[in-house]
Amino acid sequence: MSVITKPPRVKPFAAIFAGERTSLVEGLMGLSTILGSEPDILSPEFPVSETAYYEEEMGRELLKIYVSWPNLTSPEKLVETKLSAMTWERQHSPGGRRKANLDPGYIFTGGLVLSTGKFRGHRLPLGQGVWGELTLNFHQGQFMAFPWTYLDYQRPDVQIWLMMMRQSYMAALKQRGLESDQ
Repeated sequence: MSVITKPPRVKPFAAIFAGERTSLVEGLMGLSTILGSEPDILSPEFPVSETAYYEEEMGRELLKIYVSWPNLTSPEKLVETKLSAMTWERQHSPGGRRKANLDPGYIFTGGLVLSTGKFRGHRLPLGQGVWGELTLNFHQGQFMAFPWTYLDYQRPDVQIWLMMMRQSYMAALKQRGLESDQ
């Protein structure tokens, strides 16, 4: 028989992209306010070259950063974080065009989870119209992609930063004496 246990704490994470650096910074500040702390790891800017999906709304030559925060939290908080991020996006959308796209998620021992408001067959409902997607699996010391994993998350130069965030998470678990399975 299964025994219900409290889930382990997770490391808040987000990908933020925008057409202008100032909007990228505004998005980062918005998420930091939502999460209640300053980030601990911030990647350099990467060009969004794997998709043209957002060009009509946000323009060409988008920049993207990957960021994590030090305060470990409950994975259930992802719903609240996503809803707050969506509110921030709406408030910063002159003429209905977002200045920045905020994609919050979290890192945990098993990989990286992203939140979304869009259903697909591989996503699970988290509540209040928010869906969760296991975007990367952590296996045998590395992040592994799924068929649905966004191409930028598969880039080696991006995965270096994701691995740094995971290592920070694992160190925080160890420091707090929390259990980890990896």
